[in-house]
Amino acid sequence: MAKEFNIKDWQDKQKRLLPEHTVNFSKKDMADLHKKGKIKKKDDTGKEHTYVYKGDLKEQGFDSRFKDAMGGAGFSDEEQDDIMSRDIGSPFPGTDDVSPFAAKARDYIETFRKEYRDMSDDGIDEFSVEIINHLLDNTAAQAAAKMYFAKKGI
Repeated sequence: MAKEFNIKDWQDKQKRLLPEHTVNFSKKDMADLHKKGKIKKKDDTGKEHTYVYKGDLKEQGFDSRFKDAMGGAGFSDEEQDDIMSRDIGSPFPGTDDVSPFAAKARDYIETFRKEYRDMSDDGIDEFSVEIINHLLDNTAAQAAAKMYFAKKGI
């Protein structure tokens, strides 16, 4: 079982991990870092530090950076795996106010999405038309469609 997360302990640990002194980088320093991959720079106390360029931070590297930060914050590998494997689309505990009917519809939508992957563009179009025609044979669905198109200005 994972230990309970304590925000105060985490904040205290983060403060201890922060450097006590600062280093100011000029545009030339940054250009050298990008070009050479590594530079040495002294902080405001005169202590020399080595900085390594690890590439531009991009969205696709977020998971590894987040995992590294969690490790530095004291999370165990098991806790990190548990957090990283969660579905971000799932609601937080206590906020799931979805009716069983809406939940069933969402399950069907997920099934449709999986089915779409195996269909051609023409197949998707034909499939979608048949589903829409079936679903719009209902007064509540027709009203929802009218609202949808009105919001879109169609």
